[in-house]
Amino acid sequence: MPHIFTSLRHATEKLLEAEYFLCRSMEADGIYFQYELNAFLSASRNVTFIMQSSMSRVAGFGDWYAEKQAIMRNDPAMRFFLELRNVSQKQGPVSYVSGAIIGGGYTYRFVEDRTKLPRDVIGKDIRVACAEHLVKLGSLLSDFYTDMPFDACPWRAFSEAGMKALHFEWSDVEVAVGYPSGWANVDIPAEEKFKHLRRDIEPLNVSAIERIASNNITGEKGPIDFSNVIGTGLIDRFADNMSRNGLSLNPRAAFLRAVIDRVKDIDGK
Repeated sequence: MPHIFTSLRHATEKLLEAEYFLCRSMEADGIYFQYELNAFLSASRNVTFIMQSSMSRVAGFGDWYAEKQAIMRNDPAMRFFLELRNVSQKQGPVSYVSGAIIGGGYTYRFVEDRTKLPRDVIGKDIRVACAEHLVKLGSLLSDFYTDMPFDACPWRAFSEAGMKALHFEWSDVEVAVGYPSGWANVDIPAEEKFKHLRRDIEPLNVSAIERIASNNITGEKGPIDFSNVIGTGLIDRFADNMSRNGLSLNPRAAFLRAVIDRVKDIDGK
């Protein structure tokens, strides 16, 4: 049976898709923000789904991923985002509140409803929390590329080092690129053969993975600045009232209480 070459390409595409919707959410408001958030949650959840599917035949991947899963399960914020996708896809809209920012735009906060809010999410704009989650997913892909580069990228596997690590034959390479049997039986150095063969293989977009893993979230206009979506303490009090003070079904009362408490804070200073 021919060797099956594997790639992180599709998982990386989902990572970039999630980044795309996150960047779009920076310009969205109203129901359009909800659309972008739902799309982000779906794409980001699929990063790990596709990674597991595409690497299921890789020797050692099961143990490698089990260790990563344990880390993700012990990360309340990551577990929260994984659960949110199920909420948005199967139960209805994700609960959140929004408030206007002085100078324009809106800031958003998650509200505890079907899913308990982890400490790392409370008091943060939703886009900031999403960006932090995206960075963790980028780091997951980056770690796999570092640990198993030849399984992550066929372009890199097409080398003498890759052949030695994956134990494939020239016939496997011919099948993978669709060349006739015996095409590689030419009297030239192996690395020269691979150089020609790599022309038919698309390299993994490692730079995009590493960029996101290093917390450089970038849209069509360049790097995203999240500092202008922080908002004030009013939106945090509003979200807290909706989550913890029994006012989830009465947004007006939750908001009025937040205003009163905010005024008290200001008077106290």
